[in-house]
Amino acid sequence: MEQESFENETIAELLNREYVCVKVDREERPDVDSVYMSVCQIMNGQGGWPLTIIMTPGCKPFFSGTYLPPKARYGRAGLEELLHAAAKQWKENREKLLEHAGQIETYLRDQEQMTAAAEPSMSAVHQAFRLFADNFDQKNGGFGGAPKFPAPHNLMFLMEYGIREKNPLAVSMAETTLIQMYRGGIFDHIGGGFSRYSTDERWLVPHFEKMLYDNALLVMAYMQAFGLTGRKLYAEVAIKVLSYVETELTDPQGGFYCGQDADSDGVEGKYYVFTPDEIRNILGKDAGETFCRRYGITVRGNFEGWSIPNLLDNNDFERITDQQFECKERNSTCSGDITKEDINKLYDYRIRRTRLHKDDKILVSWNGWMICACVKAGAILKEKRYVDMAIRAESFIQKNLLKDGRLQVRYRDGDAAGEGKLDDYACYILALLELYKGTFRTSYLSRATLLADTMLQQFFDWERGGFYLYAKDAEQLLVRNKENYDGAMPSGNSVAARVLQTLSQITGDIKWQEVLEKQIYYLAGAMDRYPSGHSYALLAMMDILYPTKELICTLPNGCDGTKQKKLLEQLSCLSEKVPNLTIIVKSEADANELGKIAPYTRDYPIPNGETLFYLCSGNNCMPPVTDLELLLNELEVRIGRQRRCR
Repeated sequence: MEQESFENETIAELLNREYVCVKVDREERPDVDSVYMSVCQIMNGQGGWPLTIIMTPGCKPFFSGTYLPPKARYGRAGLEELLHAAAKQWKENREKLLEHAGQIETYLRDQEQMTAAAEPSMSAVHQAFRLFADNFDQKNGGFGGAPKFPAPHNLMFLMEYGIREKNPLAVSMAETTLIQMYRGGIFDHIGGGFSRYSTDERWLVPHFEKMLYDNALLVMAYMQAFGLTGRKLYAEVAIKVLSYVETELTDPQGGFYCGQDADSDGVEGKYYVFTPDEIRNILGKDAGETFCRRYGITVRGNFEGWSIPNLLDNNDFERITDQQFECKERNSTCSGDITKEDINKLYDYRIRRTRLHKDDKILVSWNGWMICACVKAGAILKEKRYVDMAIRAESFIQKNLLKDGRLQVRYRDGDAAGEGKLDDYACYILALLELYKGTFRTSYLSRATLLADTMLQQFFDWERGGFYLYAKDAEQLLVRNKENYDGAMPSGNSVAARVLQTLSQITGDIKWQEVLEKQIYYLAGAMDRYPSGHSYALLAMMDILYPTKELICTLPNGCDGTKQKKLLEQLSCLSEKVPNLTIIVKSEADANELGKIAPYTRDYPIPNGETLFYLCSGNNCMPPVTDLELLLNELEVRIGRQRRCR
């Protein structure tokens, strides 16, 4: 619409004469987008972007629509005719339009009051699994037909459900999807990273736009799969995604950019596609033909006469990946196969041939997800550089996007702007809690509790439960709404529930337990009819419904630095791999700070000799032991030897 309509001189003149035009960036103002998208769904039965709203000076809408061509065609209203008609009605029938707008406002307010609390139960968890199973594409992975979205939080739920319920089908659905997404063109086999979604059911032809949040959540899903199975394919995919993020989406100061556009030189996908001749010219005849054969590059092509590299017709895909994984570990190349050097040549050629536009905004909520992904990868792979990436990104947010204890939304070119929304607080607090799990630095835990207090004060509905999308002291819109449905990303309410559950388990503070209960009851009511649309909230619900475990580790004075570092790596790995396990590490240096956050830790003395481990499950605690290996059977990590953290 920008090119067709807003740059059209006739339409521009009409807009400027009759209307006050407001363009909203939905990434910076998700509250505005959410409210008026609800209007569109109510008025039209569906929503979408670009979203067009015509409203009164009091911001009450009386028309909504998605894409509108400049002039009417194929039975679709044209923007020019609509603007003329709306302006005429405003002048001649203003009272009627105001009445219509008032009815929409009333309906919206009534809708916000409809969600009734319900008691959380395993029935919703089981029903969500059945809904996923009924909709699963057994051949291609994913759920339903085209277009297909990765929705990694759904896969995380299925893996967690499969572990806890000993249900191999749940894990298999997640694994099939992860494998087929990697094999498809939705994954960039040259530069790493995933595109937003697939336009076909096979994951072959993507919408080529890459987004930070997709890649963050996918790293988390692939690392969860690797931790569960030990299958190197999953680790290699996560490593390639993180390499892409580090190379192309990381600001020099450490923050993460939003993503990259789909178009190059005005053509979608041009950056990513090849012809056989191009490949042979770059790699030489033999290596070029090997690459074309392996990655489906043909004369006919699979996308508008060009070829998107993919492994969908290559049944040897895992051997290739495994060999590349081994080559990377040996820092060498593998003769007779595709080498890292070959991939680098194609990557360099692609950049010289055409470039992608980069969206270099840095959003707090999306950065929160990537911080979580980096910590998880660092813990499971025992790769310090990924944790360092997370630490740098968090430091960037703390320095540039936290002012007087309140979060901003975005940063770009030295400018931070926007009042933080629920997603910003929830995702950033979750990132701080993940950093505590990855480093056991109490300062992260301390800051998480302070920001969680702010989140409660500014966003929580103390009467009915649930968090509002924007703060109580922010600009008040037509309605103050809550979002609880997990779309491309988990909703702020789902993430907030996970935050509350983690804080409750770590601190033992009754305040967090009481708010968590109210939040879970709210979410249980919201997901009543369609629990599979709330998969991330179900992860928090499972954390409550299944037995929890707490491991308190007390470090002695003068603990050997090398030995302590190895121990903390092992504990960090355990915290990522073992469901419902919370680990708290206490040392003399942080005993006072930790005691303020989690008062019960004061009862665990600093030992004089060896490190002590206290394992509690429910209301039962084992006597302290000095050998962590003795506790591994109690921690239920023997689903496979690969799940052991050594």
